Amino acid sequence: MKFEAMMMYGVEKGQIKDETDKTELEHFFTPTDDDYGCSTYARQLFMPKGMVVVGKLHKKPHLTFLMKGTILVVSENGGRQRLTGPLTFVSPAGAKRVFYIEEDTILTTVHLTKQTEEKDLDKVEEEVISPTYEAMGLEEPDLSGLNAFLEQKET
Repeated sequence: MKFEAMMMYGVEKGQIKDETDKTELEHFFTPTDDDYGCSTYARQLFMPKGMVVVGKLHKKPHLTFLMKGTILVVSENGGRQRLTGPLTFVSPAGAKRVFYIEEDTILTTVHLTKQTEEKDLDKVEEEVISPTYEAMGLEEPDLSGLNAFLEQKET
């Protein structure tokens, strides 16, 4: 959250260039399943090489598909992973990450939702995205691990 706030401040002050226009975001919805009472929403994002992206804070665990590309992932606990697609994994609830895009990348997240149309994206975000850790009943993460990460040389 603090890194995201610093980046947004840098964009606002003209110190960091907002390159969101270089990304491509697509939305996909299934019809509501009568047995389960919800639909499936997929959010597919293209991110070009060299970009730094801050992920959203998700309320629930969900499937994530790294369709192509290589990304360096840094999490709030100071963890660091290099992921190369194609790769499928479960993103846990309450995880907030920063991605450095090492190669052009396509990342898709899949969520259950009551919504079925792109016009309702605000409602989808209310269902699946949390504005803060506190809103999820969680404490802000201990960022002491981040300092250790910053002091490490990349392997």
